[in-house]
Amino acid sequence: MHPSPHVVSPSNKWMKPILLATCLTVAIASAIFSTPGNAADAANRQQAIDIAVRQNGANGKVLGVQTMTDANGQTVFAVKILSNGRVRVFRIKQAN
Repeated sequence: MHPSPHVVSPSNKWMKPILLATCLTVAIASAIFSTPGNAADAANRQQAIDIAVRQNGANGKVLGVQTMTDANGQTVFAVKILSNGRVRVFRIKQAN
């Protein structure tokens, strides 16, 4: 007896959900990582603070800002923010 064409075999049963999940993951990753290259770059210390506060949900207290060089030789601003009892450090690239 041959299976009818509308019956989904067990091996194909999971293909659509897996394919859909894969496509959604790629789409989300593309949206996150394909933002303009310099969208979060800061020309100065105050812009770095503004970007970090915005990334933190527009809340928290800025504890300090340090300028440092990353492993690639790029200058970054390390902005420390206290929010909900936790200290987070946001690294914002300096604009070229």
